[in-house]
Amino acid sequence: MAEIRAAFAELRKGRGAEIEAMATAWMRDNPDAMRYIERRALEEAAAKRRFSVRLLLEEARKKDFADRAGRGTKINNVIAPAIARALVRKHPGMRPFVTLRRSMVDEAD
Repeated sequence: MAEIRAAFAELRKGRGAEIEAMATAWMRDNPDAMRYIERRALEEAAAKRRFSVRLLLEEARKKDFADRAGRGTKINNVIAPAIARALVRKHPGMRPFVTLRRSMVDEAD
């Protein structure tokens, strides 16, 4: 049983690293959408309102953002936990207001 748990933990760690890499690439390739998400997160934190990064991703989907290649911005929900953590790393003061649930991203190397 311990071997199965260890194997499962390794799978989660690998998937977490993959999600983290996807989020990093998305943030690099979609600077306008990321600036919007960051600005909205800062607005919510300044107003002392709890917020969900997934909800901010939904808001960004409704805007007409383009990626660096000029294509319409696409946002995969799987990167939400990594984006939330990136925002909190950059702006630690928003931590009390952002929802962070346990994620495979936390287990990545």
